[in-house]
Amino acid sequence: MLALSLIPQGIPDTTLFLIVGSLSAMVFGMSKTGFGSGISILAIPMMIYACSDKAALAVGIMLPILIVADYVAVITWWKKWNVKTALSLLPASLCGIALGWGALEMFHRMEIDPKTSAANAWLMLGIGLIALGFVALHIIKKIKGQNKAFKPQRKHTVITGLAAGFTSTLAHAAGPVITMYLLPQQKSKASFVATTAFFFWMANQIKLIPYLHQNMINTETLGAGLVLLPGIVAGAILGRFLHNRVGAAQFVAIVYTLLAVAGGHMCYKATCQLAA
Repeated sequence: MLALSLIPQGIPDTTLFLIVGSLSAMVFGMSKTGFGSGISILAIPMMIYACSDKAALAVGIMLPILIVADYVAVITWWKKWNVKTALSLLPASLCGIALGWGALEMFHRMEIDPKTSAANAWLMLGIGLIALGFVALHIIKKIKGQNKAFKPQRKHTVITGLAAGFTSTLAHAAGPVITMYLLPQQKSKASFVATTAFFFWMANQIKLIPYLHQNMINTETLGAGLVLLPGIVAGAILGRFLHNRVGAAQFVAIVYTLLAVAGGHMCYKATCQLAA
C-alpha cells in the first residue's frame, strides 16, 4: 500500500509501472556494475512505457534512480577507474549539459516534448548510426586480425564529451556515446566499467541543476523512484555476478552486441518519429 501511494497520480496503470519500471531500473543497475553503459539505452523506452508514454515524467523519475545506481557502481568499483580519462571528458560534457539545458528550456516554452521532437529524432538517429558504425569497424578489425588499441585525440574527447552531456541531459542516452569512446581503448573490464561509472557519477549529479530548474524532479518523481530502488539493487547484484563470470573476450563481445542492439533501437525509434 505504501508503494502504491508513492506512484504519481498521472500514471493510470500502477501494475504496469511497478513491473516494467522495476525491470527498467534493473537494467540500469546492471549497466552500472556489470556490462558498461550500452545496455542502459534499452531501459529508456521501458521507463517511458511504464509511465504510460509520459516522457517528461519518465525522464524525471529516472535521474534520481541513475544517481543512486552511480553511487552503487562507484562503491562497487572503488578506485578501479581511470581518473584522467573520466576528467578529460568533463569540460566538454559541461558544455553539452548546458546546451541540453537550453534545449529543454526551449522545448518547455514551445510546449514540445523533447522525446518526440524532430531535432531529438535526428540526434538519436545520428548516434545510432555512429554506434552501428563502431560495431562494424570492430568486426572488420577482428576479421583482418587487427587488435590495435584506439588512442583518442583531443578532438575525439571534446566531441564525445559534448555529445554525452547533450544526449544525457535530453534523454539519459549517453551510454552508447561513452561506450564508443572507451571500449576501443581496450581497457580492462574493471577499468572500463569503473571509468564509465565514475564519469556518470559526476555528470548525472550536475544534471540535477537543469532538472530541478525545469521542475522535472519533484516529490512525485522522487516517490516513484523510491518505489523502483529495489530494481536498481537487484540489477547491480546481477551485473556484478555476471561480470565476475565472463571472460575478457566474452565481455567485449557482449558489450559490442549490446551496443549494436542499442544503436539499432535508436535508429528504429528515430525513423519512426521522423516518419510520423
